[in-house]
Amino acid sequence: MNSTIQIIQPQDDEVEVIPPASLSYQRAHELAGVNEAFDFVEGLLGVGASSLAYGASNVGKSFWILDLAVSVATGRPFRDELEVDQGAVLYLALEGRGGMRNRLEALRRRELTTERTPLFVSHDHVELTSGTYGQRIAETCRKIEREEGVSPCLIIVDTLSRAMAGGDENSGRDMMLAVGEIDLIRGETGAHVMIIHHTGKDETRGARGSSTLRAAVDTEIELSRPEGSLITTARVTKQRDFQIGPPMPFSLEVMELGVDRRGNPITSCVVKHEDEIMAGQPRGRGRPKSSANKADLLNLLPQPSTTAWQEAVSDELGVGKTAFYELLKIIKASKAAVHSKTEGWKIPQVIFRTD
Repeated sequence: MNSTIQIIQPQDDEVEVIPPASLSYQRAHELAGVNEAFDFVEGLLGVGASSLAYGASNVGKSFWILDLAVSVATGRPFRDELEVDQGAVLYLALEGRGGMRNRLEALRRRELTTERTPLFVSHDHVELTSGTYGQRIAETCRKIEREEGVSPCLIIVDTLSRAMAGGDENSGRDMMLAVGEIDLIRGETGAHVMIIHHTGKDETRGARGSSTLRAAVDTEIELSRPEGSLITTARVTKQRDFQIGPPMPFSLEVMELGVDRRGNPITSCVVKHEDEIMAGQPRGRGRPKSSANKADLLNLLPQPSTTAWQEAVSDELGVGKTAFYELLKIIKASKAAVHSKTEGWKIPQVIFRTD
């Protein structure tokens, strides 16, 4: 007996069409009002924001950052003048374990910290380009809250180069991965994330590597010390939500902690804040505008957006908006760079044919 299989095609009016979910929105009038930017170090660091502190080697940046961390952990005014909201601090000391122990001992002997000071230090490996360490750092904060009863409001990563092991500081893609992890940490913990970084060979060009990180952070602090000087100056060079404050000069006071097995002194330093009048002159940054060309702009790719690219060109090359967009017209016409919503600006890949 033959059987017939009847295939019934659904009618158009029988197919259920599920519309895409819409975005939420409000009338602008309903959103109008005064929004206060909350800081936990007066006029310097914002709650749940991010910052970049950079400088050349041996200018004392780690000492200065640790002094700032102690102010937050104890609630004492920073530099004896900036109000501080007390909170716990997680310091990711990724290099110089011995040096960190000596710095902490110097602070203890100066009675700047006690056994109850909520300053927590980790020497564990961190890799911000892996896509997993952001969650691990967030879980560390939750563990501190469970075991110590306090949740860190400040997380310090010392240094970026150690935290990008396996990544390329000059790669916009790798730096965007690191920024993504920093944003995840902020979102998961509500803490401010501060990154310690280095300058390149040309110190006048700011922090080394891709400018993606500078474009992403809310606050940037440059630490510099003129050759032959004993005074280092911390100077805010970018502030998204606050007014840029005055320079913050300091010197390092050497403390002898003991002697080693050969009888040589073991020393460390504590920060001595100096009067504003002792601040060094700001470094000149960038090159003359006339020296920039199409190749200079392309060397700063990839970039996540046109705005980020323009800011990078301004910071690195000293080129204004008008000149940037004139060069961008040339780049677009020659198709030397391409743009997409998902990848931003990049140099197109060239495929060589062998047939």
